[in-house]
Amino acid sequence: MRRTTIISLLAVLALSLQGCSPTPEREQQVELRILHTNDLHAYLLGYDYFQQRDTDRFGLAHTAALVHQARLEQPNNLLFDNGDTIQGSAMGDWAHAQGLEYLQQQRHPVIRAMNYLGYDAAALGNHEFNYGLEYLDATIEGATFPFLSANVFEPDATADDWQASRYTPYVIQKHSFVGSDLQRHDIQVGVLGLVPPDIMRWDRHHLEGRVQARDMLAAAQYFVPKMRDEGADVVVVIAHTGLRDYGDYPEFAEQTGLYLAQVEWVDALLLGHQHRQLPGPDYQELAGVDAERGFIHGVPAVMGGQYGSHLGVIDLTLKRTDGTWQVVQAASELRQVGPERDELLVALLSDEQAHTLAMLNQPLGDTDGAIENFFARVAPNTAVAWVNQAQSWYATSLQQQGELPDLPIISAAAPFRSGFGGPEDYTHLAAGPLTLGNIADLYIYPNTLRVIELSGSELRDWLEMSARTFNTIEAGKDEWQPLLAPRIPSYNFDMMNELSYRIDLSQPARFDGEGQQVSDSHRIVDLSYQGQPVSAEQRFLLATNNYRVSGGGFFPHATTAPVYYTGQMEVRQIIAAYTREQAKQHGAAIPVQLQQNWQLKLPAEARLEFRSSSLAAAKAKAERHPRLQFLGLDDDGYGRYQYLPE
Repeated sequence: MRRTTIISLLAVLALSLQGCSPTPEREQQVELRILHTNDLHAYLLGYDYFQQRDTDRFGLAHTAALVHQARLEQPNNLLFDNGDTIQGSAMGDWAHAQGLEYLQQQRHPVIRAMNYLGYDAAALGNHEFNYGLEYLDATIEGATFPFLSANVFEPDATADDWQASRYTPYVIQKHSFVGSDLQRHDIQVGVLGLVPPDIMRWDRHHLEGRVQARDMLAAAQYFVPKMRDEGADVVVVIAHTGLRDYGDYPEFAEQTGLYLAQVEWVDALLLGHQHRQLPGPDYQELAGVDAERGFIHGVPAVMGGQYGSHLGVIDLTLKRTDGTWQVVQAASELRQVGPERDELLVALLSDEQAHTLAMLNQPLGDTDGAIENFFARVAPNTAVAWVNQAQSWYATSLQQQGELPDLPIISAAAPFRSGFGGPEDYTHLAAGPLTLGNIADLYIYPNTLRVIELSGSELRDWLEMSARTFNTIEAGKDEWQPLLAPRIPSYNFDMMNELSYRIDLSQPARFDGEGQQVSDSHRIVDLSYQGQPVSAEQRFLLATNNYRVSGGGFFPHATTAPVYYTGQMEVRQIIAAYTREQAKQHGAAIPVQLQQNWQLKLPAEARLEFRSSSLAAAKAKAERHPRLQFLGLDDDGYGRYQYLPE
């Protein structure tokens, strides 16, 4: 229930004391608890859809148990969500597959769960826009609480027009809280929502010409004082963004938390997007951040990992002085989920869960080998190869139908489940039946296919950008060198089929994280197509995805190249269609083929290590690989591996 029986008891006691002398204003004090979830990605039930088994490591049903406990501890509480709620899990995929008609008849399962828990407000995240505005609008219409976004505007709004918001930018909610004097006090809580303006790149095909996105910091600087002027006693900013020190702040930055905390009148900052933890082990080296206590430039802040793995808790002490409520004390913490879960929430979504599992277990065909990506960052692998084969197959069919010019077709794809979520978070599909659920394991995002035209030199630049994932390796260094550079996500390491190349790690990276050239070096060497060197002027078609073509990962030439195909079919659907076609051709044993078309070029005596899965299947593969050797486990439970140069 939204208010516990403790509230009722306190209220009765407060009424009995009304005949007493009123508490002096200077002694009026209220304790307010802010509860926060972020990046749920439609993981509602504590269920691992990749392994198809229950888990107590994440899931809103487990987070809900923490919510109930936190509310019992402090009846003066508010519950907020940071966004990226409706996309990411198989249940989210199932709900989207039902279409708009489903949403017109009943609420989205995520919204049903959030309504049940009594959220007070939520911000839109970038992944809310993945399915288009019509789907998003129909989804949030079923919420009993407001969804907020202060920096998404109508397409024709002028730069100085802050009134043309596409969504509700903020709310000021009046709450009656019991103070230390056992009296009720009305407190106005202002809540602002923000989303990365990068949505205009990442989901350009849904949003271009229909909305515009502005800088998050500029929006906060405009709206926060306005909220104060309109009577907000407390201002909470729910910003679907993380933390990064840019030095000179760039307009339209993706990670703005460090700067939002410096906006005057912000009392609490709720973060997400980066799937990290605050307070916690992350951000310890970032100036202005007290990672241990959870403060950014003195403002209490939380970020709770991903999938509901943690509940963020901010406790504020408010004191009324001279007619104004002010925050005089604050504390932040994260609470990690455990075995306890909300069984009513599980029962509430039992039908949706059954439909989701039925969808996942639809058979597509049988493979004769494993499809996995244990070592996708250091060598060709069958998981990315399967995606590339599917994209090339589909692009070839388009070419045969006359929809694409007669140019060589190359495909680019990256590993997704590659250890971010822990030592078991890797794609590993054993030989045998392949289902739709396996495709969701292999390709976790709802990206759609794009086919663009690039020159040979532009393809090389694309691969150079991918090669940022590696450190520069020094020759003659008699100590361990980490092979992989930190903080570069696996989904920004594109591999291409049909081309052959080597990656020379004695050379520094050619591009930085924003795709700007920072050296004249080339890591990509011996680039060839069908046994012949690729010339700078040679023309190719590249099959990739909308995220990349919209600027995701800042790959050179991705946003400026001619686009020959813009499809609405998800890449996952293309992979499923490719698998069915392979089953028709090969029957009960679809061959899993791997093209050994790229390799690392390294100093002969370098001692190189990296981490990957600790699963037995990963160790067994390392034993069969001529360049890999298992060394043991690191402190986080990942496998430590040595990469042996030639």
